[in-house]
Amino acid sequence: MHQITSQEKNIEQSNTIDQILNLLTTLCKKVDSMDGEIQKLKEQASSQQHDVKNAELRRSEDVKIPELEGDVGKLPKTHNV
Repeated sequence: MHQITSQEKNIEQSNTIDQILNLLTTLCKKVDSMDGEIQKLKEQASSQQHDVKNAELRRSEDVKIPELEGDVGKLPKTHNV
C-alpha cells in the first residue's frame, strides 16, 4: 500500500490551488470580455434608436413643408426623401 507523504499532499494541494487560480483568471477575463461586448451592443442599440427617431421626425417634417428655405430664399422641393 502506498502512503501519501506530507510533501506529496502539499504538492497536490498546491496544484489544486494553481488550477483554481487559473480557472478564476480565465473566468474573470471572459466576464471582462462579455462586459465589453455588452457595452458595444448598448451603444449600437442607442445609436440605432436615435437614428430611427430622427429619420421619423425628418420624414414628418418633410411632408409638412413643400419648400425648402435656404440662403437664396425658398425653393420648391424636387422630390420627397
